Amino acid sequence: MIDSPTYCANHPAVETSLRCNRCEKYICPKCAVRTPTGYRCKDCVRSQQKNFETATTKDFLIVFFLGGFLSFLGALATLLITSIIWGIFIVGLAPAAGVLLGNILRRLVKGRHSRAMNWTLVVSVILGALPLVFILGLIPMLSVFFAGNIDILTAASMFGPVLWQIVYLVLVTPAAYAQFSGIRLVR
Repeated sequence: MIDSPTYCANHPAVETSLRCNRCEKYICPKCAVRTPTGYRCKDCVRSQQKNFETATTKDFLIVFFLGGFLSFLGALATLLITSIIWGIFIVGLAPAAGVLLGNILRRLVKGRHSRAMNWTLVVSVILGALPLVFILGLIPMLSVFFAGNIDILTAASMFGPVLWQIVYLVLVTPAAYAQFSGIRLVR
């Protein structure tokens, strides 16, 4: 007995024998998503992901406003640390601050999560630190612009604080995101 050919549910011209392991619909390699339990169609994967989106509007507000405020405090701490001691300590302290920030916010939202809330955290961390980056960058630029002739050492000392703020921002943001979203780098 010869079996009749089967075709992809989404691409009727593509012959396939692969089925979604959840809904049993025929899918071609373009439609197949590999999961730990086998191949699934994109519709089943999308519906499964919706089950994991547990964040509420309140959680988004907490993450946005408190994340921005904590990031601003971290940027202020960066300013203090870099003006009192060497700025190189920011390289170690900023990721630690990001982990702390991610842990605090994850506990406040009681482990509820959403991919959009992870990105809300990233935006809030950046927006929280931007006022100091803007103020510390704008003041030196205006003084250089109005002073006209300025030597390299003076310019470097004026732009130093904004550079350390940028280093802080570049290091704290991925650390906070990884901690908040639950990304595990080591098993």
